[in-house]
Amino acid sequence: MKSILKIIVTNWIHMVGFYVTTYLSLILFRLIGLETTDSWFSTLLTSFLTIPLLYLVYGLKIIAEFYGVIILLDLIGFSIFKNRVKKILFFETILITPPFIAWAFEYQYWLWITLSISLGVTQYIRIWRIERINQQGLKN
Repeated sequence: MKSILKIIVTNWIHMVGFYVTTYLSLILFRLIGLETTDSWFSTLLTSFLTIPLLYLVYGLKIIAEFYGVIILLDLIGFSIFKNRVKKILFFETILITPPFIAWAFEYQYWLWITLSISLGVTQYIRIWRIERINQQGLKN
């Protein structure tokens, strides 16, 4: 059970990934004309402060639901299939991303697509961290 809790803690990487992805997405959207902020100053500098506010004000419910689902999937997946890290994380990604991609097209809010890509990347980063946790569990 202790190793499963350590695995769940690795989910912090998603917030870092979402933050970096949101920042880079705002720059990309500004370059291709999807984002029409007043100035590059606003895009480059004030985004550092406004992205956390975006998550707190607009996305807190979605982030809470996302973490609830991913923690539940981690608990179930790693309790049953402890050594199938890549398959569990791939399943989680395939299960979680379709609603976000659908919302992107439904609401024309393209950040959902880049955040879906970020989820895939951060899940990939989690693979080696979880495998390390599993190896430490075997040693103990």
